[in-house]
Amino acid sequence: MDVSKLEKGMWVESELGVGKVLVVDKEHHTVLLEGLNDEQWAEDAQAVEAQEQMHVGCDKYY
Repeated sequence: MDVSKLEKGMWVESELGVGKVLVVDKEHHTVLLEGLNDEQWAEDAQAVEAQEQMHVGCDKYY
């Protein structure tokens, strides 16, 4: 995903799972994510996709 479209608080999906964006590092094109079980991991921005079925403030799929 284009790093310029990533925002803090949005939900994204990667091969490692679904996570909420905590930090966007535009200089290094990476994001820090937090999963549903409070685990955190870093991903390359190109490795994530917006998860539009999940919304800020809701941890359930529609």
